[in-house]
Amino acid sequence: MAMTVAKALETARCNVKKTLQELTEAPLEEQDESQPTPDSFWSDLGNATQQIASEVTKLTLALTQHPKPAISIAQSIINGVEGAWNGLVTASRRSPPKGTLIRKELRAAVLRTGEALATLLRALKAAENVPQLQMTGCVWEACSAIEKLPRDNLAATRALIAREEMLLTDALQEIEEEVKCSRLSENEEVDNSANWTNQDRELLAPCVGLVRTARASIKKVGEAIRLRGDCRDPDGAQQLDRLAVAAEKLSPAVDTFVAAVYPPMNKAAVSSNALSVVTVVREFLELARQSNVTAECDNDWLSFLLRAVDHNNNKVQPLLSPD
Repeated sequence: MAMTVAKALETARCNVKKTLQELTEAPLEEQDESQPTPDSFWSDLGNATQQIASEVTKLTLALTQHPKPAISIAQSIINGVEGAWNGLVTASRRSPPKGTLIRKELRAAVLRTGEALATLLRALKAAENVPQLQMTGCVWEACSAIEKLPRDNLAATRALIAREEMLLTDALQEIEEEVKCSRLSENEEVDNSANWTNQDRELLAPCVGLVRTARASIKKVGEAIRLRGDCRDPDGAQQLDRLAVAAEKLSPAVDTFVAAVYPPMNKAAVSSNALSVVTVVREFLELARQSNVTAECDNDWLSFLLRAVDHNNNKVQPLLSPD
């Protein structure tokens, strides 16, 4: 059966999808040590992403203009796209930076590029002009995202901590604003189901205090990471990985807790979710204390925050106990 452009595109798409599956299942460890420096790794990766962007542009232009190229020419261009994709996968797995977090982010970015490429190949096969141009842009954006990745595990951890701090700040501001609005409406005639009862209000200060402590914890540990974080050796990279994993648990726990605090207050959920917040905050602070990002001079604020989280929880739990 004679090869057609549509068949060639479908074959290429299937090959890309197969590689995506293999990449998803592959371990995060280095494939080899042939690239001795971080600079050469990122340089090779940048060249690979630029090659993909160039090849998909060439392919899209060739298949969306008239006259259409002969099958032999189209096949050659499609082969170039596949080769560029395989080159990116190889470059991403050749002695990547130390640290699980940066490798996960790198792999995710490469996977997004592959998914965008597979979608483009499908759009080109369908011969619908608007999706083709949109999907080409998606491949470009995915390639650009790879080039903007943090260059090491320290930078990746700092970025993650900053994102988590922003989320916790948002959660704190929202609950504080809700408390403020509730106080203003105390003497107004409003639907009681949309406000806290007097008994609920006794819980607000320690509940807000618990959220405030979580936000302060990530802020202080983030400052310590900026001062002393180091990923040049495996132990330092692993410590940052553990802190990153613990940090990612904070905002989901706080969000769930705050949702239970909102009126009408779900007291059973407040109790259990407060304990969850205490657990993840304590875990995060203890990991920071055991790591190289904190020094003896940090013991005071670490101890203060650990006491604060227990203090607020010890105020919350008795108020939630059955009479």
